[in-house]
Amino acid sequence: MIISNLDQGVLWLTLNRAGAANALNQALYDALHLALRQAVADPEVKCIVLTGEGQKAFCAGADLKAFAELGREQAELRHLDLLDRCFEDVLDCGKPVVACVQAAAVGAGLMLAALCDEIVMAEHTWVSLPEVLFDMPTPIGAAIMAPRVSRRLMHRLVQLGERVNASECLTEGLATLVAPSEQLRQVTQTRALALAAIPNHAFALNKQWINHHTKAELAQASRLARSVLEH
Repeated sequence: MIISNLDQGVLWLTLNRAGAANALNQALYDALHLALRQAVADPEVKCIVLTGEGQKAFCAGADLKAFAELGREQAELRHLDLLDRCFEDVLDCGKPVVACVQAAAVGAGLMLAALCDEIVMAEHTWVSLPEVLFDMPTPIGAAIMAPRVSRRLMHRLVQLGERVNASECLTEGLATLVAPSEQLRQVTQTRALALAAIPNHAFALNKQWINHHTKAELAQASRLARSVLEH
């Protein structure tokens, strides 16, 4: 489910469900949770890169076929539990985390990328939060987008469900760098090596402070999402 490769202190973690557009199911959530915990504990790892296998998607979000046996509300609550854990793993990781978005990042896939410290995108790709188009509220998506993008772009993503291309993501500050597909991995590795060279103690403390408001907003958004499902 996760392909791991350590290269000069940069740990590449590749979501490996290309046949399902790297959608998040129980096995992938668990594999990512374990990989991030191990990366945090490994002194050889100085920076982490999250990417996806294949050219269909970086991550298509939560796998809507997962937990179907539980019924819709219970399945969505289970997804929320796993999302909360996944997002907390990324936010609490004191080491730099970079999203290498080689293809579309959709729904929870975009949220996962946006919680990383930096995003490097392939110039042909795009992102979206399409939940509103299916009458599914996404306060969690809004909480994640708020500190990263303008109110205008958040409206397009959260309230209109629009696709936003890589060029717009770069202009709006959501993406750190944009590169041609054939150069994406090398550009990401170069950026990750620069982050890996920063002393970790100071970086981790700064990151904890930078993310504390997002963590509080996410907790509140998660409670709201649960209350909607439970009533």
